[in-house]
Amino acid sequence: MKERTKRWPVGLVCLLMAFLPGVYAVPGLVRSTGLVGTPGTFTVLLCETSGTGRGSHTVCHGTFRPDGGGRPDDRASIDTEYDRGERVAVTRSGGAYYSVTPEAFFGWLAVDCVVVFLLFMGGRLLRRAAHMRGAPSGGVGAHPGRRPVH
Repeated sequence: MKERTKRWPVGLVCLLMAFLPGVYAVPGLVRSTGLVGTPGTFTVLLCETSGTGRGSHTVCHGTFRPDGGGRPDDRASIDTEYDRGERVAVTRSGGAYYSVTPEAFFGWLAVDCVVVFLLFMGGRLLRRAAHMRGAPSGGVGAHPGRRPVH
């Protein structure tokens, strides 16, 4: 009984810890490949940083030009720091711009790997806790009709 009471809260915490990053990381990974949205080039005009230290946040403003032609967006902004004049591959999806770079892809991939690990461990712990709930009082792995080996 003690083992089960230790496993289910830890399993539940693992699943909850995977939820929030997973909501952002899965779409982030897809967007970072450039397979979704409108691909194009973002040319940095200027970047602004607000806050200090770990609380700082940088937003770059510039022009987005779609790869397939079409109307450019001179008021585009992206939440990543770049140098002035830098041209960056991006995709426009849902009115926002996302980097299509190896750094963005591997960053989102790392987060997705952590999410998958947490989902796996959480599911495994919850499944074991549920399985142990039905186990006889003889302990883990005890089955009716079998004698424990000493």
